[in-house]
This record gives sequence, C-alpha cells and structure tokens, in this order.
Amino acid sequence: MNYRTIDQKPNGDDFAKARELIEIRGTSGLSLQDRRVMNALYANAGQRLCDEVEHVISLADLRGPHKGGERVKDSVRRLMRTLVEVPTLDRKGNPATKMVQILSETTVSDDDDNPAGMVIYSFSHGMRAIIKDSTLWGRVRSSVIFAFTSKYSLALYELISARINLKHMWQEEFGVDDLRSLLGVPDGKLERTPNLLQKVITPAVLEVNGLADFGVKIDVIREGGKVRGLVTGFRVSWWRKNEHELKSAFSEIKRSKIGRIARLRGDEVSVVKLEFPVVS
Repeated sequence: MNYRTIDQKPNGDDFAKARELIEIRGTSGLSLQDRRVMNALYANAGQRLCDEVEHVISLADLRGPHKGGERVKDSVRRLMRTLVEVPTLDRKGNPATKMVQILSETTVSDDDDNPAGMVIYSFSHGMRAIIKDSTLWGRVRSSVIFAFTSKYSLALYELISARINLKHMWQEEFGVDDLRSLLGVPDGKLERTPNLLQKVITPAVLEVNGLADFGVKIDVIREGGKVRGLVTGFRVSWWRKNEHELKSAFSEIKRSKIGRIARLRGDEVSVVKLEFPVVS
C-alpha cells in the first residue's frame, strides 16, 4: 500500500495535496486567483511533480471557468515572488521553519487569450523535497476550488480537507496568530476579533459549508469569560455531510456565483423587472 502523497492518484476532478503545502505560511499576499493557479499547477504535474522536469499546462486550464480580469502571468509572477514557510525540525530536533520558493524558472505566453497559450514551469528544489517526503494529504476538488469567491474560503476548505479523514480527530484548537497565518490574513489587518469574524471567518465557514463535501464550525476560545474574556484562539470542528447535504452542495457548485452568499445565508433574493414606456 502506498502512503506517500505523491503516489496518490487523482479521482475524477479531485487530487491529493500534501498537507505540508496546505498548511504553508507566508501566503497572505496571494489572491484567490493566485491560489487557484497554484492548485492547478500542482494538480497538472501529477505524480511527476517531484521529478526534475518541466511541466506544461495551457493558459485556459489555469483560468478555468473563472471570467475575471486577472492575468495568469501576474499570478505566476506573484507565486514566484512568494516565500512560503513550513514548520519543520532542525538537525537537533528543535522546532524550525523551512522557507522555500514555490516555483523555479517559468515561461508564460504573453497573450492570455491565445487558445494555444501555455505555461512551462517546474517547482523549486525545496518545494519538491517537501512534497517528496510527505505522507499526509487532503483530497481537494478542482470544481470546488473554482467555485469559491474568497481566498479565505479556499484556505479553510484545504485546511479541513487535510483533516476530514482523521478517524481519531474531529476538532482542533488553533492560536489566533496561527489560524490567521493558515488562512492567509495579512499582518496588521483585521486585528480585532469582531472584524476577523465578520470579514474572514464567518464568510469562509458559510461558503465552505455551502460548497464542500463536509461541514465546519469555528468557535472563539476565551479566557476570563465567554463573552468579554480574552480571545486566546479558535476551536475548529468538522464533520461529514449526509446525502441530502452533499446533493445541495453539488447543486450550488453548478449555480451562478451571483447571489451565492445570499442563498447560503438563506436570504430572500428577488429580481425586479423594470419596464419603461416606449418612446415613439
């Protein structure tokens, strides 16, 4: 039986992503589209991801169904500039941080709209080494990745994907700084807990619950009182969905992103048809 992440084969539109790459830090500067591109590059490399070879993918595959104005070249440029941080141990077994680049030399066609446009890329030596040694992973679905409207939702989805198959564990506690880093919240931004909940955590939980094949809940941990006590961390819980919930999520993925948040909140969405008199 294969226990390495790199040996896991894709199943439909899902693929195994190394937990070490799911839990990377230092990605606060990446946009939602950047994270989508990174996942597409990862999935496209497949079981040759750790080989010292160049991979090729079309620009159309990197854009996916996304119709935004972001250029693939800009996403690749930001990925190449990003230095990710991975918790590890030094040679004496002490806690340490490994800092590596995501991509090595990369070539991108200039015209994003060229049907024959492509990206020729390879992962950095440090990134390939991390993935090669990985024995823990989460299975993520490309259709879900491209359905999210927030980078925080995508980060939370991947975080739970790496844990949903742990039979002995259905919740985990994270420090405030740790969860912020894992979700990619920029330093110095949304530092007050109410703001973090309103702008990051609550919308991410809502969207993951609406689109993923599992559910998630995040509770605030306080010391000195449940209402006004000092916030020391967050308790993240997760569970598998039942058949009805899975069908609902699958249906939502296929629907338009317009009005999605309102639908997931259960808000009434009305469409008003305006009629104007014909001027002859």
